[in-house]
Amino acid sequence: MNKLLAFRILVCVIGIILSIYAYYVEVAKTNDVSYEALCDFNDIVSCSAVFSSRYGKGFGLLEYLVGENHILNQPNSLFGIGFFSIQMLGISPMNKTFNCFLYILTGGGIVISIYLACILIFVLKDFCVLCVSTYVLTIILHYLNYKLLHHNVNSHKKIN
Repeated sequence: MNKLLAFRILVCVIGIILSIYAYYVEVAKTNDVSYEALCDFNDIVSCSAVFSSRYGKGFGLLEYLVGENHILNQPNSLFGIGFFSIQMLGISPMNKTFNCFLYILTGGGIVISIYLACILIFVLKDFCVLCVSTYVLTIILHYLNYKLLHHNVNSHKKIN
C-alpha cells in the first residue's frame, strides 16, 4: 500500500507541475504573441495554440453558462492545479468516504478529458503534449483510486 500511495503522490505532483507550466504558457502567450513554449513543435503540435483557444478557458463551456467574465470561467490549467491538489489530499488509505469522492472526481476528470481530446482532434486539429499528459495522469489516478477503494473494502471486510 505504501508504494501505491507514493506513486499516487508522484502522479499528483507531476500533474500539478504540468498544470502550472500550462498556466505559465497561457499567460506568457497572452502577454507576448510571439512567445513559443517548449511544447510548441509545429503548427499541428502546439500547446500554446490550444491554451489560447476559447476551449483553453472554462473548457469552452463555462462562458456560455456563467458568462465570459465570471470568476468560474478560468483557464483549464487552474482547474488542473486544483484537481491534482485535491487528489494529493487523498493520501490517507483509511478515509473511505473521501477516497470514494476522489474516485468519482477522477471519473468526472476522465469524461472531461475525453471531451477535451475530442476538441483537440476534431475542432482544433492539434496535438497538445501537456493536455494529453494530464489526460493520462487522470486515468492513472482513477485506477489508483480504484485500487485504494478496493483495498479499503477488503480491509473493512477482514475487520468484521
